[in-house]
This record gives sequence, C-alpha cells and structure tokens, in this order.
Amino acid sequence: MEYIIAILIVLPAFFLAASRSSYLLDYVFFVVALNRGIRRLVDYYFNGAFNPLSTISLTPLVVSALLLLPAFSNFHLLTPRSRKIANLIMLALAHGMVIGFMNSGVGAVYSLGEWMAGFGAFLFAATAPVSSRTADRWLKSSGYAALIVAIYGWYQYLTIPPWDAFWVTAVNFVGYLGQLRPTEMSVFSTMHERGPCAGFLAWAAIPMILHPRWRIIGGMFTVALLFSVVLLTMSRSMFIIVGLVVILQPALSKGRGMGRVLFFAALMAIGGSYGLEHMPGSERIQKRLETVADIQNDGSFQGRMEIFTHGIPWIAQHPLGLGLGSSGIGAGRIGGGAKEGWCDSGYIEVFSQFGWIGGIAFFAAMAQIWGELTRRIKLGGKDPFVFTARAVLLGCLVFLYVGNVFGGFSLFWVFLGISLNRFTLPAPRPRYEAQPAAPAMPWDVPPTSAFS
Repeated sequence: MEYIIAILIVLPAFFLAASRSSYLLDYVFFVVALNRGIRRLVDYYFNGAFNPLSTISLTPLVVSALLLLPAFSNFHLLTPRSRKIANLIMLALAHGMVIGFMNSGVGAVYSLGEWMAGFGAFLFAATAPVSSRTADRWLKSSGYAALIVAIYGWYQYLTIPPWDAFWVTAVNFVGYLGQLRPTEMSVFSTMHERGPCAGFLAWAAIPMILHPRWRIIGGMFTVALLFSVVLLTMSRSMFIIVGLVVILQPALSKGRGMGRVLFFAALMAIGGSYGLEHMPGSERIQKRLETVADIQNDGSFQGRMEIFTHGIPWIAQHPLGLGLGSSGIGAGRIGGGAKEGWCDSGYIEVFSQFGWIGGIAFFAAMAQIWGELTRRIKLGGKDPFVFTARAVLLGCLVFLYVGNVFGGFSLFWVFLGISLNRFTLPAPRPRYEAQPAAPAMPWDVPPTSAFS
C-alpha cells in the first residue's frame, strides 16, 4: 500500500512534466505540504508501525526533481546574466556532490536531491515561458496549500489525532513537542517537524502581506490564521524572517508598500494583545515568546552563537568541506559523518557542505541575483516581483545565520526564480533615429527686412 500511494502521488507529476505544464509547480506545493501527513495515516492504518524509510516521504524530492526536466529544456530562455547565476549554483552543487560522495557515499545523493528540490524550483520559475498571471497563480497555490496545513494545524492542536500521537511516540518526540494532550503539544500539522511547518506557513504568508494580487480567499484574515498556527508551532525564528522581509521591502523600494506593512503591524498588534489571551493554552505560548525579550540568555541563541564561533575555525582548516550528505536528509537516512548542529548555522553548513570553492560560488550567485534585480529596476522595471525579490533575498541571507533556509524546497526559491524570468524584464526603450532634414521651400525662407 505504501508503494502504491507513493506512485499515485508521483504519477500526476510525471504527466505534468511530460506535457511541460506550468501546473507542475502548483502540484509540488501540495505534495510538499501534505506528504508527511499521508505517510502517518498509512503507517497508522496499514503498516501498524512507523517506517523511518518510507517511500512516501521521498515523494517531494521526486516531484521536485521533475521540475528540472522542463527547466533544462528551457535553459536557453535564461538571460545571459541569469544563466551565469545558474552555472555558479551548479558549480557549488557539483563540488559538494564529488566531495560528499567520497565521504558519505549514497548519503550525498539524498542531500543533493534535497538541494535540487529548491534549485529545481528556482530554475523552473526562471525559465518557464509564462506570464505574470501564471506566476501569481503559483504564489496563490502555495497560499492554499498553507491554508490546508493551518486548518489541520488547529485540528491537531485541539484534538491530537491518534495517527499523529502514534508518530510522536514512535520517534521519541514526547517532551520535545510537549505532551500528547490537547493544547499541550506543539503543532507540526502535516509536515515532518514544527520548524518546517512554521517555515511553510510563514513563507506563504509573506507575499500576501506585501501585495494584494498575491492574496487568496480571506485576504489578511487568512494571513492572521496562518500566523496563529505559526504561534502554535512554538517556532520563534520565522517571525524574525517575516519581520525582516516586511520591513526591507518598503525600505528598498523608496517607501512603496508602507501602508500594507503598517496595516499588517496593526493586525499583528491586535492579534498579539487580544487574540493570544483567548487562545487555548495561551500561557504556554506566552512563556515561550517571553524568552525573545531575554535573547542574550536564551539557550537556543547561545547555542547558535557557539556553533558559529566554533564553525569558522573548522571551515578555515577544511577548504574542501565534508561535501553533501554531511548534514540534512542524507546524513539522517544513511548515517553519514555529519557535524552535529551545523544545520543550526546556515553559513557554517553551506561552507561545510560546499567547501571554499562551492561556498564562494554559491554566495557569488546570490550577489549576482542582487545585481541583476537592481539592474532591472534601474532600467525601469516595475514588476512587483523584482522589487520584492530583493527584500526576500536579503532577508534570507540575514536569516542564514540561524539556519540553512536554502537547502531544500521553499517558496522563496520560486520567488527568486520568478524575479529573474524574462517577463520581468523592463520593456525596451524605443530608439529614435535622426531623420534627414527636409529641403527648404520658398515659403520657409524668412522675408528680408529693408532695415537689415
């Protein structure tokens, strides 16, 4: 049954990829959002035991990899500057794969699949011959997938479904996620952990905050629903990246969109003062959030500081890095030689996986993206994707300090790809050629004055 369901999940993606349909990316959002929830149902009702190597959990990597088929066939549609960006990222991945395969074996393949899920989405969005209307639909599909996750998140929080409780017990997450009682457990909804759940919801909400054209049914009330479930995950870090992107967008766009940011701030203030008090289990949530005020003494913050300070000397002594498979899904499934905790500092993990060559190539690609977006704006580009993508990119680079947001499928990869698509290029300015002067006619000659 597990294999049958995995095939049924992947099969539509094959048909969409074969037909070069733009709906393939829409479908990927729902597979990423729902696959682990489906896996838990299968384990509970059919297997009767938790399968840590379930094929269903690999379906997001498979359907994301299928994005590369139309992407590479349309690779010639990239502008020269965008092609250079893609080549730099591929250089980083190739270096990491070679070193990783020598160190971690098959684990490097799994880790490469994790990275290619994000890069494939980026390349698909950048090369697809689509209009802005299709790109808007992609963002809305992410929003609808997140809405399902959020609604189920509240159901999970208030009831603790038996298949979820079965999984929490099987992976020894009791205590880490709280107690298996309603309102006393951190929400992970249909995802494989509370952090990825919070990240998926937050990234789906960011475009809705920044522009009305990317909102789904319910508008800002849906945004409030998504953030209420982010609270239930007890994940604080996603509020940091949301705040960064929301503030950076008008700051980098000469105040454009400031009204929407202020409205969002007011909505969050009302929700924080009134809504939080009336949420079930609010005392536990408030206690978690209060640690942000004393960040210097927070264990998570101190741990990340320690990883960062110890990681820099290690990177300096290991120019080749450990390669792909040293952390992430590859290390988890195969048991590679991971440096424990590296994933809690994105900059350290990037250089530990890619070494000096790959790490420099990767961050050079990020710099090239910034330069290309800035160039398009200076040439008169007015597409909202171009303006917002700079805030998204800068927010991700700041957030990279606390976690590797680049090493997997995420909406921001899609957003960056869309911003580099040809349809966001500014319209070429018309060139006026000098016309030959018309021959002078008698009536064009001014009369001669008798007094001249």
